[in-house]
Amino acid sequence: MPNYSVIVALFFTVISFSQSKFYNFNIYDGQSYLLTMNQSNDLYQNSLRYIGNEIKWDDLSFSEKKIIWASTGLFTGLVGQAMTHEEGHRSVLTHLNIGSINKPFVDKNLVMKVTGVSNATLINLRDNNFANYIRLHTAGLESDYAYLRKADSYFNFNEEEYNVLYPDYLMRKMGVTFYYLSNLTQSKIGIREADEPDELKRDIVGHDLYGMIRHLHRPTMDFYRYTEWDNLTGEEQKYAKRMGYMSLLNFLNPNLYLKRKFTINDKLDGNFSVNYSLAPFGDFVEQNVYLNINNKFKVNPYFRQFFNKSHTFFGGGVGLQNYKLNDDKILLNCNVDFWNQPKNLDFSAKNNEFGYGIKSNCAFRFSQWNQEEKSAYVNVGLFYKTKGFLPEAPSLNNDLNFTIGFVIATK
Repeated sequence: MPNYSVIVALFFTVISFSQSKFYNFNIYDGQSYLLTMNQSNDLYQNSLRYIGNEIKWDDLSFSEKKIIWASTGLFTGLVGQAMTHEEGHRSVLTHLNIGSINKPFVDKNLVMKVTGVSNATLINLRDNNFANYIRLHTAGLESDYAYLRKADSYFNFNEEEYNVLYPDYLMRKMGVTFYYLSNLTQSKIGIREADEPDELKRDIVGHDLYGMIRHLHRPTMDFYRYTEWDNLTGEEQKYAKRMGYMSLLNFLNPNLYLKRKFTINDKLDGNFSVNYSLAPFGDFVEQNVYLNINNKFKVNPYFRQFFNKSHTFFGGGVGLQNYKLNDDKILLNCNVDFWNQPKNLDFSAKNNEFGYGIKSNCAFRFSQWNQEEKSAYVNVGLFYKTKGFLPEAPSLNNDLNFTIGFVIATK
């Protein structure tokens, strides 16, 4: 039998590779409301990172480190992931000026949910804005994907230590995996429409995946919220199982196995990940490459394959993360994204529409303290996208947004 104490001890000795750390907090994300999906993910993740890095890990005993690690993972499993997952659902409704309530704590039926929306409102959304209605189902897992992708960048660009973020990361990976694999286990959601007579207290969509699949295949059928496995047709069950198998691609990620980089030469190291997630017209697979060049340029090129019912569409992009200018007085982040997606984001469309997005943020340092170990920046940005689906972007239409916030940096 392996000595698990030795394994955990080894874990804590190989996780400290980080350099400068940057914590981004968006005050205004280009919308007239709080919070967008991007804001809620950043707020939770960077708060967790900042608190974790205030801990003096070198002064802790081995047992104390294990307790903190286990406590962080437990909190994520019970509350943390539900908070950002359900905020993903809620953010879609808020963007459409539909009020709702995030309830991320387990209720009497052992579910976390978003409530406060009537059947009539949901029917109107389905009949008049179908792409956003499907996104209402998929936005929780979209939020999970975006959160984990950000964590990958922090790990791969040496901006975060595993002992700070890995317990949260691992629990979220497991939560996402179990959700997708429910399509293979044919799980029961544990609650039916009749269990809650007040429709304003019902979860907005029930099982995210079953509801998405049923509506994509039969968008005009009689409305009800809680889709169960037995409500799906044979074709829909086959599609659900395909999604479950595709989700296993999320295990193709060295960070899961505590491998943050592959050294290519003395000026270049890198890592990779493969991600699977959902879109308003189906799903997509993504391949990321993370390149750390001269310990200065942190570059993330990626490629995506989008799938609707029977056709494949392609996209990609590249990001530059926390590039330092003028003796660290300026930080630059920018992303360029492009895509071909099914026309009108339709599940059955063969024709495609081209789209692109451009995002740039500049952070300007205005304060330093603690022997210049900590710095504060004001962060301003501009974001533009054409019609189409871009993960975490609030709108599926053309969108132009100005953003502002602040960045805390530590060494």
